[in-house]
Amino acid sequence: MPSYHDGAMGDMFGGGWGCRRFLLTIMLSMGVGLLRADPITTQVVETDVAAGTLTLKGQGLPQPNGNGTQIVAVGAGDAAIGYTGQTVSGDLHLSGGTWRLDNIWPANAADKAVMDEVTRRLSYDSVELGRQAYRDVGDEVPNFALYDENGKLVRSNALLGRRWVLDFIFTRCAQPDMCPAATAHMALLQQALKTAKLDDVTLVTITFDPMYDTPGILRQYAQTYGLDLANFELLTGPPEEITALMEQFGILTRTVDGVLQHTAAAIVVSPQGRITYRKDGDFWTVDEMMRRLQPSSATASPAAPEPAKAG
Repeated sequence: MPSYHDGAMGDMFGGGWGCRRFLLTIMLSMGVGLLRADPITTQVVETDVAAGTLTLKGQGLPQPNGNGTQIVAVGAGDAAIGYTGQTVSGDLHLSGGTWRLDNIWPANAADKAVMDEVTRRLSYDSVELGRQAYRDVGDEVPNFALYDENGKLVRSNALLGRRWVLDFIFTRCAQPDMCPAATAHMALLQQALKTAKLDDVTLVTITFDPMYDTPGILRQYAQTYGLDLANFELLTGPPEEITALMEQFGILTRTVDGVLQHTAAAIVVSPQGRITYRKDGDFWTVDEMMRRLQPSSATASPAAPEPAKAG
């Protein structure tokens, strides 16, 4: 596995400046900009989507005003989410004279506890079962708990009762015949489902680059591809959980000359949470998936396996 999957996601749910604020004050007084991002956990009290800013309140803000708040710039996806009334963690830095908060994650202790437990069980299954942990047609999908493109915790059992199609991507993928093509196909599939009035199908995409793909990045990615989030979930979370899910769904990655290469699969899951079809490889058609998603095809047998292709 690539090294960026290892270890914790920095200080995803916490952090602070501590005594570094004193040094920062000296730097600012000397007119020196911050050269690196520093982690901070703070409360969001207001969002201005048009301006692309959040108003923060809490300890450790470098330049709070009289009421203890500070306005910072954020990405378009984070502004769309808003996070108003929530506690978030992120990396605060000075960019072109403007304070900016990037790498934003919800900082919710209850969510973290759920994710930690799910990750522990997934990792245990992957080690204990070895190759038998791989999920094929007829198997139940593993339990997961991940953040969606709105920063809300989504558990796999919330999908029970609906059919869903799963794939894996990463938003920085620059190979047009891999992730961009997969997401474009999912967008076309979503339109076909609407046309056919199949409103009991959810589309699910999980990133395997969670160090970069925050909820806000996924929200902006969805906007770029024109995805209707009414029945589309884009999910991210702790690298350890993502890695365990990739192992169990048979998604492989490797880094060659600094470029992340990966295999691909599209997986259809029944309302009972069992895999009814999987198409390995980086090419599938909307017509093919629509045939598999017709109610009469819920228990259809898989097509002949194809070799997974590294992009």
